[in-house]
Order: sequence, then C-alpha cells, then structure tokens
Amino acid sequence: MSKLEVIVDVHQLKKQGFNVSAIARKCNLSRTTVYEYLEMDYEEACRWVDVLKTRKRKLDPYQDKILNWLK
Repeated sequence: MSKLEVIVDVHQLKKQGFNVSAIARKCNLSRTTVYEYLEMDYEEACRWVDVLKTRKRKLDPYQDKILNWLK
C-alpha cells in the first residue's frame, strides 16, 4: 500500500467516526503520524508523495559500493 493510499484511508476512517487512536491501531501508524496525515488535504498529500520519490537519500552516494559488497 502506497503512502498516498494510507493517507486516503486515514481520512476515510476519520469520516467514518474512528478516533485517532483507533485509526493508528488499524493502520499501524503512530498517533502523531495520523494527526499529520489528517492535516493534509489530497493535493498536499500528492505533492508530498512526489517529493518523497525524487529526494536524495543519504546512502545514494554509496549505493554501488554497498551493492558490490552484497554480491
């Protein structure tokens, strides 16, 4: 399940009347993450997920070396 799907599920559960603790248990998230997801609207969530896909990771410069170690 993608992050965007999780955010949509969190919003749907909230509309169904679930409280934050129940949503956190059901989606296996922390309550603070549920609060963050509830503050986002759909368009903001889409932009956030796109940024996650394109950002540089800390280990990117070492990726080739790590893959060689694993071979």
